[in-house]
This record gives sequence, C-alpha cells and structure tokens, in this order.
Amino acid sequence: MKLSMASRDRRRETGVALLAVMCTVTVLILVALTFSNSVQIETRTVVFRKQAAQAHAMAVGGVEAAILEIAYPPGTDQQQGPRLWTEGRRSMTVPYPGGESVVEIMDEAGKIGLNAAGQEKLMRLFEARDLDPDAGSRLGSAILHWRNPAVPGGLDRDEEALEAYYREAGYRAAHAPFTSVEQLLRVHGMTRDIFFGIAEFDQGRITHKYGVGRDLTVYWSSPVVNVNYASEAVLGSVPGMTPAMVERITRERDIEPFKSVYDLTQRLAVPLPPQALPFLDTASSRFYSILATGELNNSRVRRSVKAVVQMATDGQARHRLIGWSDDEVPE
Repeated sequence: MKLSMASRDRRRETGVALLAVMCTVTVLILVALTFSNSVQIETRTVVFRKQAAQAHAMAVGGVEAAILEIAYPPGTDQQQGPRLWTEGRRSMTVPYPGGESVVEIMDEAGKIGLNAAGQEKLMRLFEARDLDPDAGSRLGSAILHWRNPAVPGGLDRDEEALEAYYREAGYRAAHAPFTSVEQLLRVHGMTRDIFFGIAEFDQGRITHKYGVGRDLTVYWSSPVVNVNYASEAVLGSVPGMTPAMVERITRERDIEPFKSVYDLTQRLAVPLPPQALPFLDTASSRFYSILATGELNNSRVRRSVKAVVQMATDGQARHRLIGWSDDEVPE
C-alpha cells in the first residue's frame, strides 16, 4: 500500500529533526570535552605554578641558610645546634616540610683566577674540559691578549689578526683585567658551548656537560687553588697533577675536608708532585658562589637560584651580595 504524500512528508520531517538533535548533542559533547580539557590544563598549570613557587622559596631559603652557616662557623655563640655545613664541604641539604633544598657551596679560591692564570694553566684547564689542544692554545693566547695592556706598534701577526677580528665585530679588546667571567664570551675563540657547556643524550637521559665558565673567577687573583673546592678540571690544571692523583684528592676530601696542605700530603697514599705543591692550598677567598635547588617530595618540579656573596674578613657576621640569578642549572 502506497504511503500518502502527507505521511511521507511527516517521516521526512521526523528524520530531519532527529538528525538535528543528534548534531546538537554531538556539538554539546564536543564543547563539554573541550571545556573539560581546558579545566584540566588550567588545573595542571595552577598546580605547577604553585609547586614552582614552593621550590623557588626552598631554593632561596637554602641560600640564606648557607650564608648563615658560613657567617657563623663552629664555636660561635650565635649558631647552636646541629651543623648543616662546615668549611671545606662543597654541599649541604636543608630539610623542609614537604621537600628540601640541595645546596652547592663553592669558595671562589677553588677556581682559577682569570686575571692571574698563565697560558699554560688555561690550556690545561681547557684540555681537562675536553677542548682540542690547538683550540685551547689559541684561546689561551686570545685571553692573555685581551687582558694585557696594549702595545702600540708592537703587535705580532696573531695579535693583529685578533685586533682586526674585534674591529669587524664592532668592539675592541679591553687590554685590562676581566671585570666578570662572562666577559670571556667576547674573546675570540670562546663560544657559548665552551663557556656554558652542552646538553647530551645518554641512554635516554639528558646529561649536562659543563663548560669552563664554572672553573674561572675574577674574585680570586692568587695562582693557588683551594683543594677542598677545586673541581677535577681545576685540579687537573695544576702542574704535575695526574688524573690518578686528582681522583685520590677528590675521594679523600669527600670523607673529610683537608685542614692544610700538610694534612693533604699526610692523608694521600702517594706523594704529591713537587711542582704541584706551590699551587695548592686550603685558604679561603671569603667569596662564595652558592647554588641552591629546591626539590618537592613526590614532584619533578625543581627550581634553582645562585648567589655570589662576599663575607666580611674582620670576623664579623656581615656579607655583601654581589650577584643573584634564578633558574640556574645545578652541576
């Protein structure tokens, strides 16, 4: 039996209405999903920002705790209770409810004085940081050229080439002591990779290969280095020092910092090279680089801050903040 025209029209209208309802429901579902994802993203963002602020506060607290520890050495009346750090230690941990601050403390005497080191010592440092010997030699020469006084009419071919390079780059060599380690980035041959280091992939993990900037300072002008704070690269730059000797020193100081060079010679199983002794010490510069990383329990969020402070040399608990930077990369 054939359907009437009116019946067919009603069925067609019903189908169109059903299709419209289904499209509307689909749109509403998509809107709801989009809104839900947006809420989740915003929630995660808020949680991340909260955790980042907490980690940053822990890092700042770690720097302040380190300054307090340095300012009041053991035996002073002002600092009582368990010690978090003693002179010669390169790190300490400050506990907090819900996390901790891991603090690296570096006396600048454990670095190479940029304005005092000769070319050979600089070359040995660059070699220890895996720089090609020829490139290290050229870079060492360029550093000396930059900091040495200008000699009008007395430049050799290499020095003339350096002067031409700087003129083309739009600036001139200072021919004066470095005022900051970062000024090295203007020296011909120094790149950001050499200075800051590079990130490498190792078995699915990112590792940071550190540059020479970590080992140099303008706050220490003595040719000697503090054996308790010097990195393996800095120790390796000392004349006569072998990799085996560097390993012995770093292993022994982790057990207990050396009290003096005599203590160092007594505790090592092998004698130090005679040419190395004049360049080793345990004296403090009273300039400290403090790198603190705030870490929350059950979170991968980390925040690091770095401060450079100068402690008073008259026995008073005073300090001067020289530099501060956020989001540093811990070594």
